[in-house]
Amino acid sequence: MQTLPVLYGMPASLYTAKVRAYLRKQRITFEERAVGDPRFRSEILPQIGRWIIPVVQLPDGTLLQDSTVIIDYFESKGMGHGPRALPEDPLLAVLSHLFELFGGEGLLRSAMHYRWNFDTENLDFLRADFGSTLAPGAPLAQQNEVFESASKRMRVAAVAVGVNSKTISTIEASTIEFLQRFDRHLANTPYLLGSTPTYADYGLIAPFFALLGRDPLPSSLMKKVAPRVWRWVERMNTPDADTGEYLGKARDWLNPIDNAQTLETMLEFVAEDYLPEIVAHVEFANSWLAKRPDLAAGTNGHPKPGEQPIGITQVKWRGHSMEVIVMPYRIFMLQRVKDAAQRLNTEQDKQLRDLFSRTGFSDVLDLHCRRRVLRQGHFEVWGPDADLAQ
Repeated sequence: MQTLPVLYGMPASLYTAKVRAYLRKQRITFEERAVGDPRFRSEILPQIGRWIIPVVQLPDGTLLQDSTVIIDYFESKGMGHGPRALPEDPLLAVLSHLFELFGGEGLLRSAMHYRWNFDTENLDFLRADFGSTLAPGAPLAQQNEVFESASKRMRVAAVAVGVNSKTISTIEASTIEFLQRFDRHLANTPYLLGSTPTYADYGLIAPFFALLGRDPLPSSLMKKVAPRVWRWVERMNTPDADTGEYLGKARDWLNPIDNAQTLETMLEFVAEDYLPEIVAHVEFANSWLAKRPDLAAGTNGHPKPGEQPIGITQVKWRGHSMEVIVMPYRIFMLQRVKDAAQRLNTEQDKQLRDLFSRTGFSDVLDLHCRRRVLRQGHFEVWGPDADLAQ
């Protein structure tokens, strides 16, 4: 009889890393099972409706899918034994969700490039890592076959998020730039927003542990150019605070308005690196929805509900014009930023807008998708048409 929450995922999985770090930090006892466990295919997939991880199965059999949904559930039930993932300070709550969005979605180009474009350094590790998790206990030849199939799919996915021969050098430069900015920020704080991890840290740990922190080439790069980030990766995978090197000098929470220069430099980076892309996603989604006025609320417009992309759009990114797939899930994550901003009072709203004006984020609060993205039955679906509801 199952008595603990079970996390189905894999060490190489970006979004599994987000959930695993949260469960560890909250000292929630759980069992992790490889996604190649036969129970995942026979019991979990038929209920989820698509091959996707992570999935948490609760002791009563309830299934939770999606890293953010999983963390939200444990937070809502107060099941953790550590500080809550969302800061009480309303301004910090907005920033927490903003970096959660960027970590899980905006760093995909960096993560995918450094995983799949350095075969000399990474391939042997990835083959063993994927094979043993996707087909545990299988003969080596079968594990290798499973890896090759997964590798082909993921290399296609890398291209779909903008990784190509023209963008590679820019991806590498921007990755190092972000690592260095994050490293400087961590000189005086063990976590992004203070002395405890928040949704921001859980969003960022997804790519920084699972891909950039484990795969041979990027992990060595991180140790070389951003050793404090490497320590933060270690810290995010321990149940204790693991902040001994700060000798008590870290503040409980940063003040995002005063004395937050290194945080502002990180916001400036995110604005330049990711804001144009999320704007393009919203604009494409609005156009896509306008062409489908009869699309029923609670559906996603796909013949197969488990499909995610709704099309391809052009994005201007650091001097490149690139094609990327449009994922309504990113709008779902953007809503969390905007919803948190809606809870600010007048003075807090002014402070946030001043901060965003200084860091290049002025447009984000005015982004409007004509329909909300909801999560129903483990899928992303569209809510009612906001324009028709008015």
